[in-house]
This record gives sequence, structure tokens and C-alpha cells, in this order.
Amino acid sequence: MAQAARDREDYSHPEKIYKNLIYAPNGITPDELLEKRKGVIKGFNVVYDGVNFADKELCWSCGWTVYNELLASYGSRIRIIHTRGNTGIWEVGSRWLIRDQPNDTSLGNDFISQEFLRNQPSLNIPLVKEMRKLSAPTDKVDLTLMSRAQGVGLNTIWHTLSPEQKSNYKDQLGNAIKQWRQFTSPVARKVDGGLLDDCLIGNCLRRTAPTCRKMGRTTDEWFENLEKDLRFGLSILHKTKDSQEIEEKYQELKNNFPKSEPYILTHGDLNLSNIMVKGDKIEAIIDWEYSGYLPWWAERWLSLIGGNNQSDELFDPLWADIGLEMDEDTFQTKVIDNVAEVIKAWQECTMYVEHPDYQTKWLRPGFCECKPFAGCFKWDQLGNQPEHKLRDTKVVTSLRSLLGL
Repeated sequence: MAQAARDREDYSHPEKIYKNLIYAPNGITPDELLEKRKGVIKGFNVVYDGVNFADKELCWSCGWTVYNELLASYGSRIRIIHTRGNTGIWEVGSRWLIRDQPNDTSLGNDFISQEFLRNQPSLNIPLVKEMRKLSAPTDKVDLTLMSRAQGVGLNTIWHTLSPEQKSNYKDQLGNAIKQWRQFTSPVARKVDGGLLDDCLIGNCLRRTAPTCRKMGRTTDEWFENLEKDLRFGLSILHKTKDSQEIEEKYQELKNNFPKSEPYILTHGDLNLSNIMVKGDKIEAIIDWEYSGYLPWWAERWLSLIGGNNQSDELFDPLWADIGLEMDEDTFQTKVIDNVAEVIKAWQECTMYVEHPDYQTKWLRPGFCECKPFAGCFKWDQLGNQPEHKLRDTKVVTSLRSLLGL
């Protein structure tokens, strides 16, 4: 993608960038190519069949009009390269990106966490070199200009690397993790002190903010936020409505849950696609959206439970080298297995939960007549927080009956 952006900067040779251009020396179209131009509206004709098309929009996303098409010798060097939900990332030439997103509860923690680390003395964590806010804190839209991390995602080349090269990247990543793990907090929080969305357990629609539940400052607060759902999930798992039995199972979950303290600065989405490399060097660790002061075990847990063959090959020896509090087997039994029990109870409840308006959307028309692809604007991705609530008692009773509970 970066190479394509560099190619577009060579504006003196549009034929290298744009498909199906016809070269017309001295304005003369070769006779053999005239057929290809048949039916095309060209020149300065912004009025066609008595209708002024000057302001007619050809692209609803970028705003390109008939006037621009007919009268400009311009092809945009700013391109959309990534979208998710109501967020888009545009490449601005080959060295810069602009992230365009709502300034609401979906904002995430990427900017504040990277700025925090960049402002710490004596760190050499590979980060995006520059990030600048282009919007005011009160603006409805949040625009961030950031330098583009050079290179490619480690996931794209991992299968081509020798054992020595893989070990080199593992050592670099381990050194970076050690550096950001020196920052701790007595409570769970964002680096600016705000409450964290629960990207570990209390999310049934998505991990991205806003999630169904907040994490809470402490383990007790975390469980308070999850309690109603967990108790209901336990009643399903154990096929009981006995309050005493549910209480015992709930306390067992809490007692077996791994200690969260100390809360350690955590990336939260440390996968190979977020590790940008060039040559034999990690250029940048990107996408700190889920970051914050999370339980000490969260980074390791996330990298293991969401892993694949590539990530396991990177992270299994890495955590052993970092020298964390537990060996692999102990971590499995004390952390992974016990967290899994809480997640099981949470997930058991989710089929009895509804999120009113979650499916509401505005359907777009086809992009244009010749390309009738049609998407939509989803209500829950436009700054709205879907309500998370148990279904009507009659519906729950009916579902339980169907399942033999």
C-alpha cells in the first residue's frame, strides 16, 4: 500500500497510476481508440441536455463532482485504506495517515496510550513516530494525523523467516514489552485515568468500545458489573434455580479468579499484524485501542487464548524469556482455566440477553448504476450504546423450556 501511495506522488505520469487512460498527443485521439470514447461526456460540457451537471456528485464518499471530473487535471493522492465501523483511515501521500472517527464513546485508547509512552524518558519502544490531533476535544469528529509506520505486518512474512530471524523479532518484542510493563497502577484504568471498557469478559457484541460492561477499578467492582449476568449464566450451566447453590457457584468463581493486582500497562491486541517490521527491525507496534492498566496476566492471556500457529511460535518462548510470575503450566491452571470458567458463565447468559435497536440501520442505495454495491449505516456504530438486558421473563422461560432447563 505504501508503494502505491508513492506511485501516486509521481503526478507527472498519470498513465502509471490510473487504468484505461488514452494518450492523446497534441489533443488528438488516435483513430483506432475513438470507439472507446463513444458516449463519453467530455470537455467543458457541464450543461448536458439542458441540465447543469456541474455540482452533480459522482462519489458520495469523497465528494468528487462532474465539475471536478471535467475540468481538473487532478487525481487524489489521498486514499481510504482501512475502514471499521464508523472509522476510516486515509493515506496522505506515502508518509502520513489520517484517522477519521467519531469523538464519542467508541474513541478507544490508541492516541492517549501512544502519547503517554512517547513522553516517557529513556524508552525505546517502537511506536508510530508522530501523532497529532487535528480536532479540538469538543469537536464531534476526531481527526488524528500520524506518521505512517514503514514496512509490513509481521504476519505477512513470518512463514518466510528462518529460526534465527524469528528469534531476533521475539527478542525485540520482549524488550519492548518489558519496557511498557514497568508502568503499573493500583487500579484498572486508562492512562488518562478513565474507566476501561471490558474487552476481556463483559462484551457480547464486540470488544471495541463501547462494550456491554465496564471493567471497574478493582476485581470486586468488575464482578459487581458482571454479577447479574454471571448468576443467570450459572443457573443455566448447573440447571438450577436454587439461590443458595447459585450463590455458592458464584463465590467459587470469585475465589478462583486470578488476582488482578498489580494492574500493568497492557497493549491489549498484541498480534503479528500489529507489529510492523522492515528488514530485521520492528519499526512500530501499532493499534493500542484496547490498551490501559489491565490485570498483570491480561497481555499474556490475550496472546495465548486468541493465538494461532504463528503467534504461538512467537509468544510461547517470549513469555518464558520475560520471566513473568508463572511458568506455562501454572499459568494455564491458575489463570487461563479459571478465567475460562467466568467467561463460560457470561457466555451462557448471552443467549438470554437482548440489545434493543442493535440491528437498526440505514440502508444505502447502490453506489452507482454501473456498480450497484450497497452497504448501510449501522445504528450501534454511530455513537449509540446498545442496552444490555435480560429478555422478557416469558421469553426466558420459553427458551429454558425448549432447552430442557
